[in-house]
Amino acid sequence: MKKMLGIIMTLMLITSFSSLAIADDLEEDCYWYFDVGNPEYGCELYCNNTTFENISIPYNTYEECEECRLEFLDNQTGENETDDPVDNETENEIEKMNYSFGAEIRLLQLEKVITKNLLKGEMAVSVLKGLGYNTTDLEAILAEMHLVLEEVQTADPQANNSVEIFIDLKSDAKNLTAQFRTIIRALLDIVKYKEIKEQIRNITSDKLQNYSKRIRNLIKQFNVNQIYRLYGIVGNQTSTFANDYLNGTVNLTQVKLQLIKIINMKTKEKRNQIFSEMKKEKIQNKNFAYGKAGNASQNFSERHLERLRSRLEKANNSGNEKLMEKIQNRIENYENNSGGKGNGSNNGNNGNGKGKGKD
Repeated sequence: MKKMLGIIMTLMLITSFSSLAIADDLEEDCYWYFDVGNPEYGCELYCNNTTFENISIPYNTYEECEECRLEFLDNQTGENETDDPVDNETENEIEKMNYSFGAEIRLLQLEKVITKNLLKGEMAVSVLKGLGYNTTDLEAILAEMHLVLEEVQTADPQANNSVEIFIDLKSDAKNLTAQFRTIIRALLDIVKYKEIKEQIRNITSDKLQNYSKRIRNLIKQFNVNQIYRLYGIVGNQTSTFANDYLNGTVNLTQVKLQLIKIINMKTKEKRNQIFSEMKKEKIQNKNFAYGKAGNASQNFSERHLERLRSRLEKANNSGNEKLMEKIQNRIENYENNSGGKGNGSNNGNNGNGKGKGKD
């Protein structure tokens, strides 16, 4: 029983640092993987050539694995979007927005993803133009993605509706990316599509590297807070491991092992108390995410319509006629199918926020 309790608490410790965590150093033969059968569960670290069914290729860093996992999810769901903006992946992500630095990290991660997609999209458009293709529709999508990026950049992570903003703008970004990909696939045969995709796959820039650095720093601050909190739960608040981790003298794996060692030295009663506290907090985080997701889903279509109207005004001010036409058509779709109240689904199918949509 003691062994089983220890295993459970070990798993809870790992998830306490969350999928935000990035391992500083990997031991020999340790790599990050994700389950391609259940990619929404996130990346995990496995050592000693561990294999399991439907495993992805190995990645040296958590961040590399996570980016590929999100791209894999996007490829799976990009052409089958629904009006519900909160999938399992997003609900898992917003759990950590219940903590200090959580909202800031999620919004910055979203900002980086959109920036990377814009860089890839602009490169793809450049290649297509060189091949003589009409890229007007693709350029209009990129123009709207720039507006979404501006909205993410101006979002306040401390605001009461920061989770709602994250959900809304992530949904918009995913749908625009899916639209962009669908148009390119219609333009090209499979061979040419794969050639262009391979050209832009490993795009890098100083801007993206700067995002990665900022995100890592925030994650480190997030993890330091988690270390203090967990040491408080186990009753060892005098530990220097938080400062050691922040200074880089120990890595996250060493901190976890130290916590597990301390827990195993406690009495059975104390271990049960620690387990109860950790379980209680995990449930609270799940409830937080579930509640925020439910609230965000309720009026998602109305908020989407408001965002479209705001972007239409910006497109008008910039003189981008194709973008104006694109957004205006979608607004009319909403209004025609929802009695002008903005209560329709993304393509106005049924007005309940649960129909299939392209936006």
